Amino acid sequence: MSFIAKGGGVTTLSALNIDADKDWAAMGISNIKEVVLGMATGDIAYHDGTGIQVLTPGVIGTQLKTKGAGHNPIWSYPDVLP
Repeated sequence: MSFIAKGGGVTTLSALNIDADKDWAAMGISNIKEVVLGMATGDIAYHDGTGIQVLTPGVIGTQLKTKGAGHNPIWSYPDVLP
């Protein structure tokens, strides 16, 4: 496998300088590290309208449900309305 660089004298991927701290038209990436560090196996990340939240796994027999757009996901037993 080869790496083709376009100017700048970069000849390997490890020498590539990536600036990930960008404001992409107000769609920037933020708080990813903090969210991931606090997560465990089975956790689900979601946006609650104010920020990123983490939903821990439900107990055996529950299903992930939502009341639709604008509502946070919850764990609920089958055939039980949230």
